[in-house]
Amino acid sequence: MSGDSIKVMRARTTREKTVQYRSLRSTDLHVEHCELDDIKTFIETHHYSRSVFGVTASECFKVTYQDDLAGGAIFGLPAGVGVAAKYADGGRLLELRRFVLCDEAPRNSESRALSVMFRELRRAGYTRILSYADPMHGHTGIIYKATGFEYRGRTAARKHIMWKGKKYPDRNVHQVNFPYHLELRAALASGEATRVRIEPKHIYVKKL
Repeated sequence: MSGDSIKVMRARTTREKTVQYRSLRSTDLHVEHCELDDIKTFIETHHYSRSVFGVTASECFKVTYQDDLAGGAIFGLPAGVGVAAKYADGGRLLELRRFVLCDEAPRNSESRALSVMFRELRRAGYTRILSYADPMHGHTGIIYKATGFEYRGRTAARKHIMWKGKKYPDRNVHQVNFPYHLELRAALASGEATRVRIEPKHIYVKKL
């Protein structure tokens, strides 16, 4: 892959951090294809979901600065039945399932990193990218607007299950192939798990 860039370094002291971050540019960051295992721990640590559980990874990218891992992205098939057909417009679609950069990444790092990823995905034959912005975490889709996504409205109102500090789609209790569906049912019955209403997400689609 070409050497387009993006990332965040780990500084040892406050003074060192100030000097390093001041000189860091978005063009210093490098984006390349990778395996899920290369970014799994990073995403579980830095992404607001704290999880990649249940995410189907078709294409993964890592963002580095020198030898430091600065970010990661997972693209995969949408989880919902019929979602891909609805938004693919007859082409090949992937959903941006996870994307995160270190907080110290310089201005415009997200849009620059995504543009590199989109170019690689277009070369691989994909034609549409679907993504969601979750208002429950303060996201409205600013980065998607900045990178040419089209706004497609909001998802339907839904409920999730909160169990052991994690959020699970309500449909998981009915999916026999979901590893914990029996445990979720038991937790709901005992009161250990609770159903909560989730605010609809913003839907964005980008043509590659």
